[in-house]
Amino acid sequence: MNWGYRTALRDKGVEYINALATFIDPHTIECVTKAKKVSRLTARRFLVAVGGRPKLPPIPGIEYCITSDDLFSMDNPPGKTLVIGASYVALECAGFLAGFRYDVTVMARSIVLRGFDQQMAEAIREYMESHGTKFIRPAVPTKIEKEGEKLKATWKDATTGQEASDVFDTVLVAVGRQADTAKLGLEKAGVNYDSTGDFKIPVVNERTNVPHIYALGDCIKGPWELTPVAIKAGRFLARRLYLNSAVTLEYAKIPTTVFTPLEYGCIGLSEETANQQFGEENIEVYHAYFKPLEWTVAEREDNACYLKLVINKSDQNRVVGFHYTGPNAGEVTQGYAVAIKMGARKEDFDNTVGIHPTCSEEFVQMNITKRSGEDAKKTGC
Repeated sequence: MNWGYRTALRDKGVEYINALATFIDPHTIECVTKAKKVSRLTARRFLVAVGGRPKLPPIPGIEYCITSDDLFSMDNPPGKTLVIGASYVALECAGFLAGFRYDVTVMARSIVLRGFDQQMAEAIREYMESHGTKFIRPAVPTKIEKEGEKLKATWKDATTGQEASDVFDTVLVAVGRQADTAKLGLEKAGVNYDSTGDFKIPVVNERTNVPHIYALGDCIKGPWELTPVAIKAGRFLARRLYLNSAVTLEYAKIPTTVFTPLEYGCIGLSEETANQQFGEENIEVYHAYFKPLEWTVAEREDNACYLKLVINKSDQNRVVGFHYTGPNAGEVTQGYAVAIKMGARKEDFDNTVGIHPTCSEEFVQMNITKRSGEDAKKTGC
C-alpha cells in the first residue's frame, strides 16, 4: 500500500521526501533523512498530516507489550492474549483473535467504545462475552512481568482497589492514540497544540491558529480518527485553496463502522449526545430487534441484531442519529449516509420501499418508539 501511494504521488508530479521535518520558523522546515542529510524548505503554505501513534500507559514492563501496529507482523501465533483497552481498535483485535479460537481477555478501565452510543456499545460487549471473549472491568494494569516465554499481567480493580494477576502469551495495548506532533517544532511556527495531553492540534475547517498552516487527519482535535475522513478533508481543503471551492467537511455526519464480531455502523449523534444537545423532550428514538435471514436459515440462536434512529422532533423529525448492529454493517451504513447527509427525516425512511430480504430494509419499516414502551423484539427479514 505504501509503495502504491508513492507511485501515485510520482505519477501526479509530487516530490516525495522521506525525512523528519521540523519547523524552524513559520515558513521554513528543516528535513533530516535517515542518513542524517539535512536540508531546508520554505513554502507559502503548510499542511500537517502526520497521523498518530499508539499510546502506552506508563507502567513497569510496558516494553514487553505489543500494539495493534505490531500484531500483524508477529513471528508466532499470539496464543492466550490480554487486550488492554476498550477502544474500537481493542475490540476489533480481540474479536478476530477470538474468532481464531485464541483465549482472549479484554481489560477495560470503565466503559467500552467511549464516544459511541453506549447502548450499542454494551450490546457489542455482551455479544462478544457470550461468544467467548472474557472481560475484566473496571480495572487498570499496574505492571507486566516477564516469566520465561510468558507475561504475567497484574491489575487493580478500579472500584475496590484489589489486585489480581494472570499469565498470558501476548499482551496487546490499545488504549488510544496520540498525535505524532511532538517533534515537529510547532511552537517555533506559532501553532497551538496540546503539548501536555494528546498532542493534537485545534483547527477550524482544517486551519490552525496560524493562517497559512493547516492540519487534518488523526493529528487534529475532534473528528473520528479514520483514513477516509482525512482523505475527504484533504480533497476539500485543496479545492478551497486552489479551485475557489467553499465546500467544507461536515464532521458531524461522518459514517463509520466498528468491525467487531457483531458489527456496528453509525452516523451522527449517539442517543446520549442527542438528548444533551436538543433536550430529551425533543428526541424520539425508533428501535427494533431483528434476526437476519442468514441467521434464521442457519438456525443460529442469536437475536442480538438491533437498530435505532434518533429523531429530532423539533426539526421536522430530522434523523440525527443512525445506529445498527448486525451483519454487513459497513455496507448498510454507507448507503444511508448519503440520505442523512442530505437531511433525511423519519417520513423519508417511512416512504421508502424496502428491499426484501435484506437487513437494511428494517430501517424503512420501523414504527416502535422507546417512549411508547412497546416491545421492540421481533423477527425481521
